[in-house]
Amino acid sequence: MIQAIEASVVASDWASSVIPPPYDSMSAAERHEHLSQNPHSFLHVTRSADASHGHPTEHQHLANQGSAALNQLISQQAYTSPSKPHLFVQKIETVEGTTQRSIIGALNLRHETLYAHEDVHPGRVRAIAAHLRKVRSMSSPVVVTSRDENLDLRVFEEPGQPNPIRDFTAIDGTRITLWEADPSIKLPTSSLYIIDGHHRVAAAIQARLTRVLVAYVPHSELHLGSFDRDIDELSTLPRWVLDKVSQWCDVREVDSRDLAEPTQRGELGLRLGDQWFVAQRRDSTGLDAEFLHTTLLPEVFDIHAADDQRLSYRPAGVDRRLGPVTLCLPPPELNEIFRSADFGQVMPPKSTYFLPKARSGVLMISC
Repeated sequence: MIQAIEASVVASDWASSVIPPPYDSMSAAERHEHLSQNPHSFLHVTRSADASHGHPTEHQHLANQGSAALNQLISQQAYTSPSKPHLFVQKIETVEGTTQRSIIGALNLRHETLYAHEDVHPGRVRAIAAHLRKVRSMSSPVVVTSRDENLDLRVFEEPGQPNPIRDFTAIDGTRITLWEADPSIKLPTSSLYIIDGHHRVAAAIQARLTRVLVAYVPHSELHLGSFDRDIDELSTLPRWVLDKVSQWCDVREVDSRDLAEPTQRGELGLRLGDQWFVAQRRDSTGLDAEFLHTTLLPEVFDIHAADDQRLSYRPAGVDRRLGPVTLCLPPPELNEIFRSADFGQVMPPKSTYFLPKARSGVLMISC
């Protein structure tokens, strides 16, 4: 299933200045600041998704800029020449103490099926597809997993194993270690589920690429989080909002964001200005994200599309507010994700957040 790849790897003396934080962890303003302060960041290559709401001419403009940035990095020898075919093992360690290991290779889109659980924004797909058509390479791996629990990648860290080919600290303090792995390593053969990268897969298909870069993460190493939703409304009447939400939920005020953090299915966090509330659904059947996008957002805030420009997403716990209203979801259970994918059902975009996020620019393959 997962194939060995001939990959260009970021050079050791460039890695710390090239590998950026995850795109989704930064606001538009933070991305702008990051780009201005880090001229070699790989985000200069992959920022096409900034044009998600733009015209196709803007998609192409950013794709051209990304291609130029990539060519500049290559000309400055920030990347090695393509290797012999290998699989790679990657270990990501965040400053918060989260660790994740993965096997990196490629998947042929014509021969293999990736099971999706989440819907996509069409505009973002078009923007990424324009980028892929221009650069004809992929550096942001699609993260996948399976129900198989037998793969233990910690063996690569045991005494007597080959030394890593890269071991560096990225711009945001994340430590990334990379090993070459024998292509004959035994990998799971059961169905593969997309964990992170639904837009990249859809964009690759739209761009008519034959393969995608993938990072296989054993599900024992997956850490589930969620996205908060910030709503940018010009004016909000808290009492009216609470009365509307109370049609479906039991609502109580709490003293802080920490106390409003959803900890179980059917529980939502709600911020109105500086006040925090917990909203407990009286009917907790169905997915919380589905309830949020089909009921609360349209009925309370007149938001009917997941890519409405009044709605922004950020990983839970990132201390950044982009509007007077915040809605918080509990992380879904992994079995819910498998079950949705098995039955061909899709959750709303940004229903799941798996961390740590795979990083762009560590290695590249041609597509």
